[in-house]
Amino acid sequence: MSNPSRSTLSYENKLLRLALLIGLLPLALLIIALLFVDTSSYLKLLIVSVTLAVVWFGAFEIRRLITAQLRTATNLMESLSVGDFSLRASIRGENSALNEFNELLNSLANTMAQQSLVNKERQILLHKVISHIDVAIVAIDHKQHLSLMNPAAEQLFDVKFERLDGAPAHNIGLGEALTKDYRDVVEFEIKQSRKKVYLHSDEYFEKGNKHRLIFITDIQDILRDEERSAWQRLLRVLSHEINNSLAPIASISESLHQASLADDDSLEPDDFQQGLAVISERSTHLNYFIKRYQQLTKLPQPQKTMINVRQLVSTTTHLFEHVDYQFIDDELSCYADESQLEQVMVNLIKNACESNLAVGSELPIVVNAKLDASELRIEIIDSGQGISNMDNIFVPFYTTKNTGSGIGLVLSRQIVRNHGGDLTLSNRQDSSGVIATILLPT
Repeated sequence: MSNPSRSTLSYENKLLRLALLIGLLPLALLIIALLFVDTSSYLKLLIVSVTLAVVWFGAFEIRRLITAQLRTATNLMESLSVGDFSLRASIRGENSALNEFNELLNSLANTMAQQSLVNKERQILLHKVISHIDVAIVAIDHKQHLSLMNPAAEQLFDVKFERLDGAPAHNIGLGEALTKDYRDVVEFEIKQSRKKVYLHSDEYFEKGNKHRLIFITDIQDILRDEERSAWQRLLRVLSHEINNSLAPIASISESLHQASLADDDSLEPDDFQQGLAVISERSTHLNYFIKRYQQLTKLPQPQKTMINVRQLVSTTTHLFEHVDYQFIDDELSCYADESQLEQVMVNLIKNACESNLAVGSELPIVVNAKLDASELRIEIIDSGQGISNMDNIFVPFYTTKNTGSGIGLVLSRQIVRNHGGDLTLSNRQDSSGVIATILLPT
C-alpha cells in the first residue's frame, strides 16, 4: 500500500514526461544535424523552435486527452456509485479501443439502471405485501435491536415502529425468540395478557452481520374456533351415543313402572326379564363406550427405545393372513415406543383386512417401509372400496362399521403424533382402496 504522504507524479504527468522525453530525443538529433548544415543561424533557430513547440504541444495534448477520458470514466463511475444512472460517456464514430471502453461503461450504466428499476419495483411490491399481510413480521439486527416492523406487528404489539426503531427487542417481549430458532406454537405476554401464537424465526445476513427475522401469527382466534368446532363434533357424537342407550332404557323402565302400578296381570314374567335384559345390554354398551373414551383421553406418553422397523412390521403382519411387506432398506430403525407402534400397525392392518373383506377382494394387504427425506414412511395399502367421507375419518366415535367404536383411527393418529410424526389416509389413485401412511422422524 502506497504512503499518501509521499510526493509522487500523477499518472497523466508521467505520460507527459514520457512524451516529452520521446520528443526531445529527435530534437537533439536535429540540433546536432543542423550544426553541420551551412545555413543561417536564424533559420536553424527557427527550425529548432518550431520543432520544440510541436513536441511540447503534442505532449500536452496527449496529457489532455488521457485526463479527459479518465475524468469521464471517474465521473461516470462516481454517479453509478451514488445511484445516478443518467450520465453516459461520449462515443465518436471511429472504431477504436477507447470507444469500446466507453461502450462498455455505457452498457454497465444501462444494466445497473435496469437492475435499479427492477429492485425498486420489487421493493415496492415487497413493501405492499408485508404491509397488507396478516402475519406480524419483525426484523432484529445483530445488536438485537428492532430494525423493521410491519403494520400487523404494530397492531399485534400495540406500538408504533417510529417510536421503537433501534430499541432493544426485549422491549416488546421477544427476548426469548433471539436465543434459538422457533417453529412452534408458543405463548407469551402481549398487551398484558398471555396469548398463543405461531412463532417462526430465521436468520439472514446483511453486510456480513447476522440478523434475525421473526414471523408471528396470532392463532388465538383460530385455536378457539377449532376448539369450539371440535367440542361441537364431540358433543354431537356423545349425545347421539348416549341417547341411543338412554332412550330405550327410559322407555322400557317407564313401561315396566306403569305395568307394576296398574297391577296388569297380562304382563308376563318373561316381559320383565326381556326389559331388564335390554336395560342391562344398553348399560353395558354405554359403559364400554365411556371406557373407550377414557382410553382416548388417558393415552400414556411413549417410552421410546431404538427399534428395528423390519422386526416391528414382520411381527404385526404375521398376526394376519394375506399380508405382504417389503423394505427398501432392511436396516431401517427409529426411536419410538414399540408397543404403541404395534398397536397402531394392528389397528391399520385390521381396518385394511376388513375393507378388503367388505368388497370380497382376495388381493393381499401390502405394507411398505422406506426412508423418505429423513422421515420413516410406512404405508398400509388395501384394495377395498375406499373412503367416501374424508372429513370425518378422525372424528372421535365416528364409524361406518356396524360393530366399530370409532376410536381406532383417532387413537392411532394420537400415538403417532406423540412420537412427533403424523398419520394420513388417502384413496388410491391407481385402483380402489386406501393408503394409510405413518410418518415418523428418524
